[in-house]
Amino acid sequence: MTNAQLALEISKRHKVSILLARILVLRGVKTCEESDSWLNWDTPCEHDPFLMKNMDQAIELVCSMREAKKKVWIYGDYDLDGISGVAILAGALDDWGLPSNWMLPNRYDGGYGLSLTTLQKMKDSGAECLILIDTGITAVEEIKAAKEYGMQVLVIDHHRPSGDGLPCADAILDPCLDDCEYPNKSLCAVGVAYKFLYALYQKTGKPLSDLEKYLPLVSMGTLADIVPMNTENLYLVRKGMGKFLNSDCLAIQLLYERFATDKNFVNSNDIHYRMAPLLNAPGRIESPDISLKFLLCKDKGEIESLYEKLMGCNAQRRKIELDIHAQAIKRIEEIYGNDLPKVLIVDSLEWNIGVVGIVAARVAQGYKRPTAIISIQSDGIAVASARSAGSFDWHAALFPCRSLFIRWGGHVKAAGFNIAAEKISELRVRMEEQANIQGFAPIVEENVHYDLEVSLSEINANFLNELKRLEPFGNENPYPVFLARQITVKNLKLLNDSHLRFYAVQGRSSISAIAFHKAYLSDSLQKDEVNLIFEARFNIHQGVENVQLIVLGTV
Repeated sequence: MTNAQLALEISKRHKVSILLARILVLRGVKTCEESDSWLNWDTPCEHDPFLMKNMDQAIELVCSMREAKKKVWIYGDYDLDGISGVAILAGALDDWGLPSNWMLPNRYDGGYGLSLTTLQKMKDSGAECLILIDTGITAVEEIKAAKEYGMQVLVIDHHRPSGDGLPCADAILDPCLDDCEYPNKSLCAVGVAYKFLYALYQKTGKPLSDLEKYLPLVSMGTLADIVPMNTENLYLVRKGMGKFLNSDCLAIQLLYERFATDKNFVNSNDIHYRMAPLLNAPGRIESPDISLKFLLCKDKGEIESLYEKLMGCNAQRRKIELDIHAQAIKRIEEIYGNDLPKVLIVDSLEWNIGVVGIVAARVAQGYKRPTAIISIQSDGIAVASARSAGSFDWHAALFPCRSLFIRWGGHVKAAGFNIAAEKISELRVRMEEQANIQGFAPIVEENVHYDLEVSLSEINANFLNELKRLEPFGNENPYPVFLARQITVKNLKLLNDSHLRFYAVQGRSSISAIAFHKAYLSDSLQKDEVNLIFEARFNIHQGVENVQLIVLGTV
């Protein structure tokens, strides 16, 4: 069967447009049956949680904690994946009969992961048991100390082990363990926590339906951590997105009310670009505790106060981010001039360590090179956040150089590390070597990618409503990009010296279009005809919903 024939069969089977069916074929769907899991949101696509190594051991551990009425502390991370992981563990374990306290790391007081200082604080507060979420897999020394204190320790993580041995925890749940048979190696931390709670409820006879109220947190943490949207992640996020509308959680209700662009549906854009930055902001500026208190809040008066604090942190984060990005561009010129290496290592004194990851992502995208943004602290320790570009694998690059770091960790696309400032020059040399080993080369003139060529008559409200069925969009399920040829541009206007707005006309079809930060396209758009590359989205203005093209480039 040809791709065209398969698209036609999918279109008939699900009563969708040929265009939507063609997108599914591009996403790798090879049979009509495979399209069911994409288009039928209720089709179960979850793996058995007991396939995860140590699951029975972890359940026995928390059961012993409950039976002995131990004092439990849950310790997470300062990003949304870790925060939401703590929130669902604290809520669901309390519902099950195991109350707990919680603590989150602070970038400005101890940094990422469990520290000996933080461990001492929890011990002094009476902690007898410790559950680590989104951290712990590399905390060998810290967990050894916890065991010496007599604590029981459960690690729930999704990062790769360091290669220097596993911590001596009582149980470790991590799909990335070498001999773990769990098929989905791309679960985020809150996803692993959810699978653990699912297994716990199933094993102890508590209704699984009681877990469903926590699914919006799973969807937010999963999308915010940018893990691949494979079949199971897609299913879990969809279940969570569907629970926003009728959630009894005050925080979820407020986020839905303030940030859902479609009042009948929460989409991945709402979470990626509106909810997640808001909830990540306090951890970047001061303390992530504000976000966790917000997610756990049960008081209607207090929830509004916490929301205002979130908004204030987010506004402050935006300003700091813009300032450091401008400084980073100047610093690149100072370090490298016109002779840019394959990997950018950009350092400066006391940049705000809460936003260096965002800046690294922006610089990597702009320069088409993997980038580490490094903030050198007054004590000579440099704190770095790194983001990838192209095929470059940060974890694979850092692993052979791990002796350089005080601490490190991460994934293919993102990583973080602490390093003595005097070793930064050596790091630059070693990263170039690793780029060469990986065969990485920056793409200087990168063409704008598109998925399908379409006519403008296919881009209408019915199609955009159909497109919602492919949500959530994210890693390995990107929002589709289209090419339309022989477009006439009408009423071209420059907005704020940066954006272009116009009408794209093809035959009888005329659609509003905008090109953000692409004033440089003005000359090419004034030709008699132009070939446009674009995304198609709804634009809601004064309550009226219209189709709009988001122009990415021309060919």
